[in-house]
Amino acid sequence: MGYMPKRGLDVNKCEIARFYKLHERKCEPIIMTVPRKSDLFQDDLYPDTAGPDPAVEAEEWWAGKNGNPILVSLKNGYVATKNRELKVSPNPNPNPAPQKTPGPPSPQPASVHQKGEDKLDEVLREFKSLRDRVILQDRRIAKLEEQIAKVAM
Repeated sequence: MGYMPKRGLDVNKCEIARFYKLHERKCEPIIMTVPRKSDLFQDDLYPDTAGPDPAVEAEEWWAGKNGNPILVSLKNGYVATKNRELKVSPNPNPNPAPQKTPGPPSPQPASVHQKGEDKLDEVLREFKSLRDRVILQDRRIAKLEEQIAKVAM
């Protein structure tokens, strides 16, 4: 069972809820409407509802800030806004470690640095090997396509 948010309902038909019942081979919409004689917008059925825009950005939320949802009116039907820009945080860690006081950077041991270089070399070798394999496969495919073309004639 799925539920359509208010923004997706047909306000002109006084639709107040829409559910989707999933069957083995189909998805059945279950539509609930309120019978009204008037064709005018029904304010009592459609108060302002939560819109698609977030009240706070992710960084603010992780910092503990809360905000009320940004409400939109359905009076003219829901009209989607322009495509929103996706903001990506450079720090994907939701629980960042406490920041240290600024000071001189601590030198990393040579063994850690060497392990990083070794891993990089290994990845580069694997990349070159895979690239060479793709080139060989492309040549093989071209030969096979030529053979098929000759047979088809």
